[in-house]
Amino acid sequence: MSKYKWRDLLDINSPKKAFSSPLACVAHIDVNAFFAQVEQIRCQYSRDDPVVCVQWNSIIAVSYAAKKFGISRMDTVFDAFKKCESLMPVHTAVFKKGEDFWQYHDDCGSWHTDESKKLSPELHKVSLDPYRRESRKILKIFSEWCDLVEKASVDEVFMDLGRNVFSLLLIDESQKDFESIRAQFREGNYDLDDYLPGVPKNVEVSIEAGDYNPQKRAPYEDWDDVLFSLGSTITKKIRDQIEEVLGYTTSCGIARTKTVAKLASNFKKPSAQTIVRNCNIEDFLDNESLELTSFWSMGGIFGKEVTQLLDLPSEKSLKYIRESWPVSSWELGAHMREKIRKLNSGKEKLYSLDDAQVQQMADKIFQLARGDFRMPFNPRPVIKSMMSNKNLPGNSCKHYVDCLAWLEVFSGDLIGRIKELEQEYERTIVPKTVTVMTKTRNYERHTRRTTLTVGGQVKSKDLMEFGTKLVRELESLYGGSDTYYPLTGIAMSLSNFEIHESGRTIIDMFGRQTQVVRKSGEDFTRLEPQVQASFTKSLRCEPCNKDFDDETTFKEHTDFHYALKLSESLNGAQEDSKNLSLGERRLLFSGRKRPTSGINQSENKKSTRSKNGNIYKYFSK
Repeated sequence: MSKYKWRDLLDINSPKKAFSSPLACVAHIDVNAFFAQVEQIRCQYSRDDPVVCVQWNSIIAVSYAAKKFGISRMDTVFDAFKKCESLMPVHTAVFKKGEDFWQYHDDCGSWHTDESKKLSPELHKVSLDPYRRESRKILKIFSEWCDLVEKASVDEVFMDLGRNVFSLLLIDESQKDFESIRAQFREGNYDLDDYLPGVPKNVEVSIEAGDYNPQKRAPYEDWDDVLFSLGSTITKKIRDQIEEVLGYTTSCGIARTKTVAKLASNFKKPSAQTIVRNCNIEDFLDNESLELTSFWSMGGIFGKEVTQLLDLPSEKSLKYIRESWPVSSWELGAHMREKIRKLNSGKEKLYSLDDAQVQQMADKIFQLARGDFRMPFNPRPVIKSMMSNKNLPGNSCKHYVDCLAWLEVFSGDLIGRIKELEQEYERTIVPKTVTVMTKTRNYERHTRRTTLTVGGQVKSKDLMEFGTKLVRELESLYGGSDTYYPLTGIAMSLSNFEIHESGRTIIDMFGRQTQVVRKSGEDFTRLEPQVQASFTKSLRCEPCNKDFDDETTFKEHTDFHYALKLSESLNGAQEDSKNLSLGERRLLFSGRKRPTSGINQSENKKSTRSKNGNIYKYFSK
């Protein structure tokens, strides 16, 4: 019998519950040396060519072929040439001062002796748009396979494989060896708190390489092992598709939590998969030089402070935490509170944390040390702000006009990024606040902001217009000072975003009229039990007596009618308008002779009809 319950298994079929289930199956996939791979593929270099991606003199990405020569991102491009004479440096795309578009300048860079081939940082700004564009292509493939994908950065994602492995285990008949548990599931012969049956002995599903198993444990001790195995087959197919379609190699980690999955994806590179089963988590954390500071969000200054607070050893700190506080996070929290109290007893208060914050930190550390820190997925994080900035060397920005030239660059950069987000989110994104910031050589920062008041989508010229106004304000306030110019930095940021659904029609915006969608009798056919069916609408425009095959074309057509009706309400209607009834047509265009009704009228009776059919003149008589 399994140690897991039916509730645990059913929870992974829920996007909201899966991450907290002990049977959770989470994958982290990142693209190996992403920027370098983008340039390698764009320039049609091979994987054996030592490609590095360069920004001015600095290396920002190193291909694995270049790493073999000992080149790292700590090197300058000149240092890299000393290590590898056949180095192939590629400079990032750049914006040029005063232009709102980016472009590549291939075979140009600081390593050239020819001055005409050098890219001046005084006149250019790096653009990361090409990498974001490739990132969207990769993200699209992930989303085709998995219903819950969280973009962690431009080159990495987390995927909740819960629904995928649930389907393979209990629904997909192509997966053999699971008939017994499937029959029990179909018949509903279980309670949520019943334990799952044991794993069949004849399971033949193989883990797609990379099972971290130093203790040589049995491949299928319980159902979590089976689910990880099924998950590994899915991620292998995803990674193969990315390489086949786009040319990028990736690394993957599979585990119960996002934190361990991320560590696992970094364990073997390039182009590898590592599966950390639940039974092997502690071995993985203890034997592979991983420390508390190895987890993302636990590095940097914060990680050092926690290490000092807990007096953690320099090696095997995770094992030390588990052994020192084996029972509960409350033990750890009590220790931390007492230590903080002692450290704050002096003249200077070193920590400003209340008890609740300390306990929250203790809970996280306690769970991280056991590979059990669970976080929900956030497939579409809220956009709070967006910035485009430029550090200005020397005297490159010594006048108001120089500021405007960089605003042109920022406007194009920010609008391009908004459009990318709109494609990714399938929403219309409208920033409501624009801010311009300047920095002087005396480290003084000056800021002005205003509300964006534009109709519809914001365009590059709108940002330029409002940004110019703010720069003028800064100029009038500080431009007369001897310490203001030359500036050492300038930036534009957008914030207070409103996000609207895309695809809204004129009817959605101005008010919906009578629907002209006519459903056929087949639309209301009774559904058979347990069979999913889709309703097909007959999209028909009654005034035009015309049918449409797809809803998009139909919406465009109804927009035309609504726009025509708005126009007619302002400018008057034509006699052949399909928006007029017979009575309205007679009233408006009665100057023409009506058909004879057969009733004799006095020839001397004065006609009251207007010959030009003008409705204004009709009512003004």
